[in-house]
Amino acid sequence: MDLVFEIGCEELPAGFLKPALEWMAAEMNRALDDARLNGEGEGQRANIAEYATPRRLALVVTAIAERSPDVKRTVQGPPAKAAFQEGKPTKAAEGFARKLNVPVSALRIEGDRVVVEQEVRGQSAAEALPPILERIVRGIPFKKSMRWDSLDKDGFARPVHWIAAMLDGKPLPVAFADVQSGNTTRGHRFAAPKPFRVPAAKNYVAELREAHVLADWAERKKRIWEDVQRAAKEAHGEPLPDDDLLETVTGLVEEPFAVVGRFEESFLDLPPEVLVSEMRGHQKYFSVRDPKTQRLQPAFVAVSNTRVADPAVSRRGYERVLRARLSDGKFFYDEDRKTKLAGRVERLARRTFMDKLGTELERVERLRELSLWLHGVTGKGEPAVLRRAAELCKADLTTGMVGEFPDLQGVMGRVYARHDGEPPDVAEAIFEHYLPRGAEEKLPRTDAGALLGMADRIDLLTGVFGIGKEPSGTADPYGLRRAALGLIRLVLARRYRLDLREALAQAQTLHWAQRERGANNRVSQDPQLVEKIWAFLQGRLEAFFRERAAPDSVQAVLHTGSADVVALEQRLSALTQVRERNRAHFEATAATFKRIGNILAQAREKGLTAMRFDASALRPDEPAEAALAQALEHSGEKVRAALDDENFLAAYAVLAELRPAVDAFFDKVLVMHKDDRVRDNRLALLRSLQELFSPLADFARLQVERA
Repeated sequence: MDLVFEIGCEELPAGFLKPALEWMAAEMNRALDDARLNGEGEGQRANIAEYATPRRLALVVTAIAERSPDVKRTVQGPPAKAAFQEGKPTKAAEGFARKLNVPVSALRIEGDRVVVEQEVRGQSAAEALPPILERIVRGIPFKKSMRWDSLDKDGFARPVHWIAAMLDGKPLPVAFADVQSGNTTRGHRFAAPKPFRVPAAKNYVAELREAHVLADWAERKKRIWEDVQRAAKEAHGEPLPDDDLLETVTGLVEEPFAVVGRFEESFLDLPPEVLVSEMRGHQKYFSVRDPKTQRLQPAFVAVSNTRVADPAVSRRGYERVLRARLSDGKFFYDEDRKTKLAGRVERLARRTFMDKLGTELERVERLRELSLWLHGVTGKGEPAVLRRAAELCKADLTTGMVGEFPDLQGVMGRVYARHDGEPPDVAEAIFEHYLPRGAEEKLPRTDAGALLGMADRIDLLTGVFGIGKEPSGTADPYGLRRAALGLIRLVLARRYRLDLREALAQAQTLHWAQRERGANNRVSQDPQLVEKIWAFLQGRLEAFFRERAAPDSVQAVLHTGSADVVALEQRLSALTQVRERNRAHFEATAATFKRIGNILAQAREKGLTAMRFDASALRPDEPAEAALAQALEHSGEKVRAALDDENFLAAYAVLAELRPAVDAFFDKVLVMHKDDRVRDNRLALLRSLQELFSPLADFARLQVERA
């Protein structure tokens, strides 16, 4: 069976469309699985296609099962000892049976729990889908939602005007806010405004195209870029490649039409970054450059959502708006250069960085000291360059240009530093310390820019966490997740060797020192603050590393106790290589070390205190114990040398060599001996073995089974 589900609304912000679609598709897939409707035949799954325009979010799902099968499932209840006492059911058992609408006699004990077999009757797709669709439309996690008219219950990013839900051409009942689902959709707001019947799944894209709506994102994006290239050629140029802008514009139009416009050549005296920022940021125009020289031309391409009878009318409107913006930019640029960056630093004392974190000038002082500390730890960068770049890195916040165009922070700092005659390395570091601005953006090329950027992010994380404003759920108003990812990318790209916990502790100390001098700084001095931030960074590292390794391998490496990100990456690479080289052998070895960890954990729970291994306590009648002790002594130096050289593969090789002795020990020796001295000595032997290899990975976190 085929489903067409469409939510029609007022124009959505471009940035809302793809995240909403991805969530809707994932939720639909999960819901079909839960309803046992995901696929019409054995081994087949439903196909979910996603479509979005500014006025609609749509899923077209094909190959949905007509009806879910009846199934039997085992439902687990309360512990057996709580459900039955002296063979008689307790209130816990009666309540469990009542909840599932079965007699108490149907309950049985399986292991240490009470269970019951329950028969779940299947549903038709027509019965199961309406509540699923209502849950989807209500659950889309927009960054911001609104309510309209007198409604106070249902919220959406923009007012909803129609909902269409058709299963094999038959409407499904879906209600949201004041809208009841129907069997019609709408085309382009101006070119085809009349409602028409929802197309069949296979015709959905084609019939909307006839109604002047390009519903397919990739098709619309391709059409826009082709049209932009065509228009740029009219100005004897080519569009400046900008996939982010292209994505944004794709989310702003349903049927694109490109128009080329021009502006006065005198505006080319502005820095290219200013021109591009103004055109792309505020107006969503594509800049035009000379194909040969790559220099910007006094032209742009705008993309309209409506074809007009006379393109010249649109062109004049676009040009008029841009001219006003560029005139403002030229005024700010000329005025800003009248005061040197160094002369602006004192103005930062009158700007609050953040409530309870002091002024921008105090922030700059922290960045200077922290970047110099990072230089001392890593041995990278020139202290004089770092000191000067740190002092000037936020001065452009006081300029008119950055006040008008905030996304030019750092960009204008570099421009003005060059104008003032600052050393090139200083000017470049001012710009680079903001990099990377996004997940895919380029990284700093210089050590000064990288170290200053690290200091900026470490200071931000420490400050915001320190005043209790850490991210909550999807909310991250201070961009801490982005800052954490940027910090990780910087450290890994530059191969800087440092303990990030020590860097966080140094940042915390700098905040405290300012508070001692009377600053309005309220960052907590709780020693647990550093651990809290490091746990947050570990979460970002886990997401970053999961692109290259198994989740349990990532977990095992992250919990080795190291806060050296480069070393963690090397450990993960070694673990992944060893695991993939001979999976069966490695998993058997890892399972053995998990067993060691479990035995030691159980001993701690029983209050058995740690002791040093004593060779004189070995029992001569159990040679496997002595053999393991000798093998461990023989291997210890090799492992420690390999770890010192960060040759983790060599350490794993020694681990593999030890495995026969460890297996023999477990096969022939009882660890929890009745003689306390023997038992404690064997626990000490296992503890020595665990501690020797613990820098490689936390084997307890690996998902393996003993072979």
